[in-house]
Amino acid sequence: MNTTIVATGSAMPERRIKNSYFLDRKFLNEDGTPITKPVEEIVAKLEQITGIKERGYISETGDSLPLLTAGAEDAIKNWGKDRNEIDGIIVAHNAGNMLEGRHGFHTVPNLAALLKNRLGITNHECFAYDILFGCPGWVQGVIQANQAIQNGDANNVLVVGLEVASRLLDPYDLDSMILADGCGAAIISKGEKQGIISYATFSHAQDDVSCIYLSKSYNKEWDDRTLFKMNGKDVYKYATTWVPQVIKKALDKAGLDASDVDMFLFHQANGKMLHAFANHLAALYNIEGLNFDGKIPTTIEFTGNTSVATIPTMLDLILKGNLGDYKITPGMKVVFASVGAGMHCNALVYQF
Repeated sequence: MNTTIVATGSAMPERRIKNSYFLDRKFLNEDGTPITKPVEEIVAKLEQITGIKERGYISETGDSLPLLTAGAEDAIKNWGKDRNEIDGIIVAHNAGNMLEGRHGFHTVPNLAALLKNRLGITNHECFAYDILFGCPGWVQGVIQANQAIQNGDANNVLVVGLEVASRLLDPYDLDSMILADGCGAAIISKGEKQGIISYATFSHAQDDVSCIYLSKSYNKEWDDRTLFKMNGKDVYKYATTWVPQVIKKALDKAGLDASDVDMFLFHQANGKMLHAFANHLAALYNIEGLNFDGKIPTTIEFTGNTSVATIPTMLDLILKGNLGDYKITPGMKVVFASVGAGMHCNALVYQF
């Protein structure tokens, strides 16, 4: 029995935030002292390192559900079948339903239940649950969907990755310029094509457990909102060390190596990190001069880091012919790989 991606969908906020949006910011250090470097220089440096030129934020009014529903509806429309044939819904996210006005978020009821309700799926045997697994959450959701299908518990599973980071950002923190909002979805089904070949997941959760966390603003006079925080250097070190190794683990299970892969869909954290992934992976296989040209698409320049939504959104853009010259054709082997809070990382090898 094979497990295949039979449809994809995505939704991006219409509200576009260019880097110039941040030029009137007053950035602070962790201890609350001002960063004295000119803000123009700060913004330019961020663009140089990350590659981000713009990103999307949802409206300042409303909650997360319109974006979540739009991404899922797009996948169902592209599938073209009765939505009550969906046997399971898995929603990967980081903070539940983000509420209007930056005042907090709700995790009860869970997002998958809210989505099932919004989609009008009345099949009571269709399970609906959330996973909190940081940025690798959508890939892990696909792995779990595959397991449900292989165990005979489902034939079609809707897996959605949702990020509404704009409601968790500290405007005084430099990292507030990196994260953004988005939603990507896919329907995973029992099929005849090769589909999922192998996968691997690492969860360390040792000293790295506090690399990404929620805390208060760097502005000590601000209110008690719970906001996103990241130890960037530690995250970079973890990601560049372990993502290549988890990819190798998945490829080894499939009897493949890096040269057999036609495309890598990496989590889009920053441009520098993507190059490090490729170089370190080549080193693990002792392959000098491994050619990654045309194999590593990027979306970060216009989406920002959309966390758990990154890979499904990028996949949907490529399959619809909306990401430059990148194309996926039958027979191509593609690796999905992500890393995030926990710290966790995972990789999935897929043949189209």
